Amino acid sequence: MAIDPNKTGDGGNGDADDESVDQKIDNLLDTPFFDPYASSNDDNWFANLVRNDYDSAEALYAGAVVIFGVIVSQELLRIVKYGGMYASNNLGDGKLF
Repeated sequence: MAIDPNKTGDGGNGDADDESVDQKIDNLLDTPFFDPYASSNDDNWFANLVRNDYDSAEALYAGAVVIFGVIVSQELLRIVKYGGMYASNNLGDGKLF
């Protein structure tokens, strides 16, 4: 028996659950993450920056994402390289020197 991809409804194969999951994923992906024009963002400084100077807001956001990614990747590399001897995991006796 061939499965019809255009068939709607359950049909005993669980297609309705798959459609609802797909629809939920589509709705999640279609929902805006940040809406600078929403009334709840009237006092938000970043929303005001996006509305008034989009290029600066984009550069600020991209810079923050890159800096955060670099810091996280450095810390992960240190953890992999040094393992249990990594300084944040081995606090020692509390002396600086």
